[in-house]
Amino acid sequence: MIQKQILGWMLMLAVIGVGCQDNQLTSASMEEELPLKGNASRTAAAEISVNPYVDTSAYINSGFSFLNSAQVNKNRQAIGGNAYTEVYGFNIPEENRVRGIRWNTDDETTSIWRPQGIAGFSKDGVRYLLVSWYAKDDAEYKGSRITLIDISPSSSTYLTYRHILLVQPDIPANITNYTQYGSYAPLKVHAGGIAYFKGKVYLSSTNLGVRIFDLDKIIEVSTGDTTNDKCGKDANGNLFAFNYRYILPQTGYQKINNASPFSTIQVNDEGTQLWTGQYYAGSSDASIVPKVFGFPIDAGGTLQNSGIVSVAPKNSLFTDNHAHGIQGVFRKGSRTWLSCTGSPSNSYGSNARLARYTDGADDTVRYRWPYGAESLYHESQYNYLWSLTEYEPNAGAQNGSQVNRCIFAVDFSKYE
Repeated sequence: MIQKQILGWMLMLAVIGVGCQDNQLTSASMEEELPLKGNASRTAAAEISVNPYVDTSAYINSGFSFLNSAQVNKNRQAIGGNAYTEVYGFNIPEENRVRGIRWNTDDETTSIWRPQGIAGFSKDGVRYLLVSWYAKDDAEYKGSRITLIDISPSSSTYLTYRHILLVQPDIPANITNYTQYGSYAPLKVHAGGIAYFKGKVYLSSTNLGVRIFDLDKIIEVSTGDTTNDKCGKDANGNLFAFNYRYILPQTGYQKINNASPFSTIQVNDEGTQLWTGQYYAGSSDASIVPKVFGFPIDAGGTLQNSGIVSVAPKNSLFTDNHAHGIQGVFRKGSRTWLSCTGSPSNSYGSNARLARYTDGADDTVRYRWPYGAESLYHESQYNYLWSLTEYEPNAGAQNGSQVNRCIFAVDFSKYE
């Protein structure tokens, strides 16, 4: 995920991360995050805690109409079959593969958006995947988005999908590269992981904690912006979102203390906790110990400030025997599955691994995992473990001009 930096550069970024974290903006909705993982300050020795839920939904309480996920018109066609196995660094043994998806050509090759998180749910008998992306380079001001994908073979809209822009209430000042109106603005976060729980989407927010969205509050933006440079609600009530047809507004957040950076998030198999992971690249500094954290969640979807679990997985591939490069996490019982990148060793064209760690063990059990792999999502009904890869052509450390962007699922029973 993060290209190797010289030690001095890493230390400088760490100092910047500490400064940003210690000087939070008045509203967490306006927190901007570097589109990199692992540059936040180290986990503090202080006790991990969760602040009460903050409702940020007042900005959409009037003047808007809402849709749910089933009402979204999906305008892009993904590719099914075995095409996903053709991407660079796809090394999953054939007997473990169960399904996969390729994006359309535009999304497979775009260099201004990168996919990161994955989750899923079923509604009215239709199975969906959700994928989070962050904008980069010349499009960074657009923030982040999620993609809604129909993955039900019997559905009339099978393998169609739609990108939805994520927005929040705080209007940034001194905008120079686009026109910003009132009411809502882009959400500029890395969008490293997402989870779905009872109609809500939980987005890992690198330095803050968790941002929350209601999938029954999707808003259709009827005013097309062919100039692609406007966002918000103008004085006449017209809605703009960089020519996106739909927006999903943040409805709240919970700040988590002393557990950043949050690189990913997922609901555990029992549906009782939200688990987050910390991304740190492999380091000779043994004092950096990447951890995963389990936060109890109540029936209404609120993270609780008691019963928090912390685990520091081992990984003997790294000299300090810690699990660096955590991009995805899934928890079942006393075991944690980690999607990790940046291993010092290569396995069938990839330096990523799926690592299984049992609490208290001396090491992880590791499996082949595709190059550029990101978050994890367990579809319990089928016992599928889903993940995705992020890189466009000419990106990453190894893949050159080759495509390395797909979504895939494996038979989870082969990894338990």
